[in-house]
Amino acid sequence: MFLQDLFSTETGQRMNKWARENSTFNACYMYWREQLFERIMRLFVWEDTGDVKPKEIEQRLLINGHCGIAEFKGELTAFYGSFNGVTKYMDEWTHYNVRCPIYAGRKEIGKEVIVIDNTSIRNSAMALIHHYAIMLGHTEVTLVNTLVNARDSGGVPIAQNEKQKQSIQSYLSKLFNGQYGVVTDPSMIGVTYAGADRHTQQDLMEIIEVREKLIKSFYSDIGVRSAFEKRNNTVMAEVEADTSLLLLNISDMIHCREKGAEEVNKRFGTNWKVHIAEEIDYNEENSRIQFDTATQIHVKESEDDTDSTKPAD
Repeated sequence: MFLQDLFSTETGQRMNKWARENSTFNACYMYWREQLFERIMRLFVWEDTGDVKPKEIEQRLLINGHCGIAEFKGELTAFYGSFNGVTKYMDEWTHYNVRCPIYAGRKEIGKEVIVIDNTSIRNSAMALIHHYAIMLGHTEVTLVNTLVNARDSGGVPIAQNEKQKQSIQSYLSKLFNGQYGVVTDPSMIGVTYAGADRHTQQDLMEIIEVREKLIKSFYSDIGVRSAFEKRNNTVMAEVEADTSLLLLNISDMIHCREKGAEEVNKRFGTNWKVHIAEEIDYNEENSRIQFDTATQIHVKESEDDTDSTKPAD
């Protein structure tokens, strides 16, 4: 079988090792950091960018807070960079130091390079992602611990020697993996248990609800309505007010991108366009969008596909 053969390889063994360790906070944090970054990457759609892949633009905007667009070997290229050259304003500069794995240079802003900002004050999205990845990581660990601790209502075992420690670790490992464990080592007779309650005050559904609310809060902070929201429980005035706040959150980011695309077009004679992903159109409840993972561009389904359920003439 495919997966069985895959996990027998070196790559598969690394994946197995990661799976055994993925209930720790570090693993949960890294998972959510990757997931949240990927989700926010899909927020905006770039079109007609030619040699520059849209994902390269968004990566630099979200990670660095700004992205430089300049020519390199006859092609437009998206660069990481830093500002250089003082002006009378502390946040305005004359030059941009571009860099990529095979090139670095200093270019004049507006002539040799166009700088696109993520927000009007050039904030990256990494602080927001880090903030929610921490909370979601802790939530995942709490959820796992709640599930595991429900299998054993005893206290915390305290080992008196190395043999007892190894026996306890073996027993707890089997308990974690859902296996039956039998204590056969006589040394375990002297093990004492501290009267600590390892159960959380929250039940499973409350923890899952916290997880969902954190994801919803993350989307709200970037200006996106979450699928967890139930409109039928909200009056229309509340829906309209909430939508206005969401649009306010996202408007600055799309404005900066539209301004950057306009400046690129003016300087380099291109026809770049950018817009918010159509999944986030609050006026179209049932918009069907196909996501092309190869180009990172959302493409509307053809009329033939969307009307496939209609009877033939």
